[in-house]
Amino acid sequence: MRPNHAVQLTALPDERLEAFVNDWLAKRTKDYNSHERWSGAGDMGRDVVAYVTDQRHEGPWDNFQCKQLGARLSEKAVFVELGKIFMHAAKGEYTLPRSYTFVAPRGVVRNVQAFIAHPERFRQAFLDRWATDIAAELVENATVPLSEEIRSAINAFDFTQVYSLDAVRLVDDSHAKAVLVKWFNDDPGPSPLGVAPDQLQDHESAYISQLVDIYGERAGSKFENPAAVLQDARWGTHLRDQRTRYFDAAEFDRYYRDSTPPDYLSTFKNEVYHGVSDVYTESTGDGLERVTRVLSQAATVQASGVLGRHARVQVKQGTCHHFANEGRLPWK
Repeated sequence: MRPNHAVQLTALPDERLEAFVNDWLAKRTKDYNSHERWSGAGDMGRDVVAYVTDQRHEGPWDNFQCKQLGARLSEKAVFVELGKIFMHAAKGEYTLPRSYTFVAPRGVVRNVQAFIAHPERFRQAFLDRWATDIAAELVENATVPLSEEIRSAINAFDFTQVYSLDAVRLVDDSHAKAVLVKWFNDDPGPSPLGVAPDQLQDHESAYISQLVDIYGERAGSKFENPAAVLQDARWGTHLRDQRTRYFDAAEFDRYYRDSTPPDYLSTFKNEVYHGVSDVYTESTGDGLERVTRVLSQAATVQASGVLGRHARVQVKQGTCHHFANEGRLPWK
């Protein structure tokens, strides 16, 4: 049974929740140029921010305000936290964020949910309630009046871009997979099977050309190209098997590159490399004997961690073809 990661997330202390969100944003490379934590004294209403461009705060940015509480996030807290943004933006400390997300693992109260669902009602509530509910809560021992600059900031902000994110929705986000592996030792499951396309691909040309030469050495006559090998009754099946292994390893790489921290895949590959490198070096026969011995050894390698648990025999063997393709352990 899979652990309840949403419950684990609600148990994190404040700063650890911010660190989790920071790691989550690091995986959203298609959405953001970079990200940064501003939590602590002087954060000006920002916990974790994500920058859309390299202009950072001088360009569009999104704010993620983390609230780890024993109950759902209250209406007052929402008004005060978002009010800080309007106050500091009015002072010119930064531009208004493109969006504002309350990361509240236990969720928000119903009134907050209603305000988020009615953006213009939310805007008007800020203007109507600033003096009574917000002004005295922004700065310790001071009252911040609704100045024209703050009013302008409230009117300029896009309230359709206010969101709340609870623990269940956060852990179910596709970008959170690798973060759950890192933080809670989550199991991302097995990778899909790789499928070798009928047509040879440019990225597999190096190891394929090496194998073509090796087949020629063993056969006693040179093969002109991979197509000639594939038509050969003896070596065609062998080459098809190697391509199946290569593409299964490629799919394994793609899947775990997205679903685990970066070092997991590099650790797996290093363990396979060290598991076969001595056999590779000690092979004294022809090229095909080296290939056969190395792939046989690769099948027995017991890599550590979750990737080792899910690495099929053909994945480990295909990884050796990737080594050959990259020049790390060339077949010829």
